Amino acid sequence: MIKCEEVLKRLNEYIDKELDETVTKEIMEHLKLCKYCCRHHDFEVQLKELIKKSCFDKKAPEILKNKISEMLGE
Repeated sequence: MIKCEEVLKRLNEYIDKELDETVTKEIMEHLKLCKYCCRHHDFEVQLKELIKKSCFDKKAPEILKNKISEMLGE
């Protein structure tokens, strides 16, 4: 079974669905059994939602958009 250290290290990838099916299943099973990691998971999910909600109405300044476009063009 996957250890807490590995679960916590890969938690954001798990939440963002960036892991392969095997690792995802291992983490999912671990979270069912481990309250410690489950609390960290719940905290990260809530934090991501809070950030998403608080940033929804904000728009990047035009100068930032231009700078990013320039950097991507290089």
